[in-house]
Amino acid sequence: MLKYSRLTAVLSAVIIIQFVPSNHSAIAQEREGCFLVNSLGEVINLNLLCSPQESDIKLTGNDGKFLEDYKRLAKSYSPEATDNLLQAIQRAPGQKIAAAKRMCAEAKSGVSLPEVKLRAIGQAVSIENPTVKESFLADADIITTLAANHYCPELASK
Repeated sequence: MLKYSRLTAVLSAVIIIQFVPSNHSAIAQEREGCFLVNSLGEVINLNLLCSPQESDIKLTGNDGKFLEDYKRLAKSYSPEATDNLLQAIQRAPGQKIAAAKRMCAEAKSGVSLPEVKLRAIGQAVSIENPTVKESFLADADIITTLAANHYCPELASK
């Protein structure tokens, strides 16, 4: 039980940190991106939850359509998850676009889009907070779906 409360506390801290503007960044880090190492030493990728602040940018073309579709699909989840998703896309649209493009690059190198979704499900297993878990899975699902539609349509049926 203590392990789970620690994980919940860490995940809560990560979420709170996202909402506090800061210009500070880490000086050194043993891994790239946003992650959590649990008490078993397992690395849990939190890149979909953590994001640097981005200035308001106007995107057009595929990127603009991607963002519009992301916002539309985000509204199909619970109100809490929808709020989290819309705040994240507003705060860091470039990160979501980059994630979609990375998924296409992975898919083109042989990782199927369903495998990417399964990986997200595996990462979400350790997330205790139901709203955070739903938001994490929804984000992964939306990005994977839209990546195929906007950035690698040739892989959409795979």
